[in-house]
Amino acid sequence: MRPARAYRGPMTGSLHTLVLASASAPRLAVDLLILLAAAATVAMVLRKFRLESIPGYLIAGVLVGPRALGLIGADNAVAEVSELAIILLMFGIGLHLDVSTMRRGIVHILLVGVLTTLAFIVLGWGALVAGGVPSPAALTLALAAAVSSTAILVRLLVARREVRAPHGRVTLGVSIVQDLMSVAVMAALPAIAGWAGVVPSGVFGGVAVDAPGWAAPLMRAGVGLGGVAVLLVAGRLFLPRLLQEVARVGSGELVLVVSAVLALGAAITTSLLGFSPEMGAFLAGFLLASTPFRYQLSGQLAPMRDILMAVFFTTVGLNVDPRLLATDWWIILVSVVGVIGAKWVILGVASWAAGMTASSASLTGAYLANAGEFTLVILAAAGAAGILSDHQQGDAIAVVIATLIASPLLMRPAHALAERLGGVPLASWVKSSALRERASAAETPGVPDGQETTAPQDAGAVDGAAGGEAGAGPPVPRLRHVIIAGFGPVGRTLADRFAVLGVPFTVIELNAATVQRQAVLGRPVVYGDVTNPEVLESAGIGHADAVLLTIPDDEATLRACRAIRALAPDVFIAVRTNFLSGKFVAHQLGADLVTVEEVATAQAMEREVLAALPAWLKTPAAYRTGVAEERH
Repeated sequence: MRPARAYRGPMTGSLHTLVLASASAPRLAVDLLILLAAAATVAMVLRKFRLESIPGYLIAGVLVGPRALGLIGADNAVAEVSELAIILLMFGIGLHLDVSTMRRGIVHILLVGVLTTLAFIVLGWGALVAGGVPSPAALTLALAAAVSSTAILVRLLVARREVRAPHGRVTLGVSIVQDLMSVAVMAALPAIAGWAGVVPSGVFGGVAVDAPGWAAPLMRAGVGLGGVAVLLVAGRLFLPRLLQEVARVGSGELVLVVSAVLALGAAITTSLLGFSPEMGAFLAGFLLASTPFRYQLSGQLAPMRDILMAVFFTTVGLNVDPRLLATDWWIILVSVVGVIGAKWVILGVASWAAGMTASSASLTGAYLANAGEFTLVILAAAGAAGILSDHQQGDAIAVVIATLIASPLLMRPAHALAERLGGVPLASWVKSSALRERASAAETPGVPDGQETTAPQDAGAVDGAAGGEAGAGPPVPRLRHVIIAGFGPVGRTLADRFAVLGVPFTVIELNAATVQRQAVLGRPVVYGDVTNPEVLESAGIGHADAVLLTIPDDEATLRACRAIRALAPDVFIAVRTNFLSGKFVAHQLGADLVTVEEVATAQAMEREVLAALPAWLKTPAAYRTGVAEERH
């Protein structure tokens, strides 16, 4: 642990100095305490006004930074923690990328994403150069600002229940394209640094390359990109198998630990290849996003991700000088208007030209009109590489903060404008309706990526009886979707019955081998813990009529009841408990129906004993002979 030392900053005698004067107060702990306390306070104030937390974290960093209150100095101890935070944060962002959102209309979405991003980069680059910014710095700023916020986009779409609307599908797809293009931007930063003259052209990964001046950049790019390509291919081939083997022999916690090792390993690898460690962590998460473990990992990382997000964004805010707001306010204001206006118009026009209605196209532009998390990552990397000055980086961060604050405020006028554009005709040159109509089977709520429901074609006709089958039991009402947690004997029996009745269902199971077998059979199955909110959401808790908890672990069942009821207050919850005492607790936590295993066993045993006892009393030997024959 680093020894405590007094802070020498603009506020001599401050609280920070007094705390650090004590030898028992570690420097890192004090800085993190101040950082997180400020982040929580400012974020809570913004949330009261229905604003997002991310700009609150950035503002908190500005306030406690060395150029404002001075509670945290320029030589703060959280820099290394922030580096680790951004690595794991980028791993989480990659893990959340769901390419399946682009399955329908993928060509149109790719065209919109790539062309609009390039158009904004060219426009922004030209505008900044015309404003007197050096060309390498101008290009870097334009590249950074071209990326929109995925986190705020998802939150807005979920809050307004527009994830599956046409503009929701397209914005998510374009956001994925932008994030993937950001990887190329991160890879290009060393070349831009060489162009700006801040890195010698013959240096690669800190090692001098013995080559002519014109060949050094090509060698650097070739070796780096080749190394990344090998990393991607190896990850694609071996990561799913590795995690599957870990899941077989270990627990969910072991899968998380191994995933963290992979993220850090990929970060170190790309750093050795001359690129940023954030790029490697993002690629590792993106590779794991195509595995069945993504939902469980996302849920396990969620609490840590939230803490790391607060640390990273608040640390970024430390680099902003509030005095810039007084001197450069008009530059920041013009830049904010330019970023929002240009993105809105470019994305809106391109989306309409690709086949969307004018209303949906306008909403697409509005939802993606801000800067994002990757913008800050690129700015931080460019600042560390010397491409951007502290002044340029501070102004750019201020622009990002303003666009993130403005995004939720733009939603009401954006929807009002969309209603007025309802009469605009469709683009006459586009015949495809891929960006206008909602996909049906591929986007069935609650069905994991690439899987279909097990309901038969005439499932809608099954409104109750099971076709007159003997012993069918009571009628089953028409259900949209059921979640079955646990695929042991009880869960398997329920799944088989629902398949016969034509009731769509999704299974949640923590046994990797079972998940693989059921996926091969075509059953919709999600790997994960039912107490994990992200696993529940991926299984379709928002659209489910019922959740059936068949797992034999009473403690996990009770925790699942609490998690389910928090996400879906009106869903029907049926649970299985081992003992009668658990029934009352389960009801208190929100269960609607509780089947007690010891009671069910007692009743089943009573029926079987009363049925078998008379036959045994009548002819014991014959009864035993009949039982033996029946067993054989």
